[in-house]
Amino acid sequence: MSFFIPSAKSKLSLFVINKDFYVKKDTSEMRVSIQALVPAGSARPNKKGFSVTEYTAEPEVYEALDFSNGPMLVEFEAEPRESRNGFGNTTNTEHLLSVIAFPGRAPAAPQPVTVKADSPKS
Repeated sequence: MSFFIPSAKSKLSLFVINKDFYVKKDTSEMRVSIQALVPAGSARPNKKGFSVTEYTAEPEVYEALDFSNGPMLVEFEAEPRESRNGFGNTTNTEHLLSVIAFPGRAPAAPQPVTVKADSPKS
């Protein structure tokens, strides 16, 4: 008997607003976190707007993101990874493996618009 077990990898599009990293002293391992805006309120109907969420990521993801033009919409390859919180509980959370594409960027700061007035007609 043969089984096909599909990969748990998926594509994830996020509006990325922040990136950060730290290096573990004992192992010198680089730990990366990416913050993004997501719509709020799926579990609470009265909550409206956006929330900030955080994902763990590979160091290559940190290097690929450039915020010189502001926040950006980025498409990632992700997979679930086991994670343990401060209380010792284990959960599966999405871990960003690589950047697939930059389908869009947030608009830059608004540029002033110069309007020329029409010359009066006689």
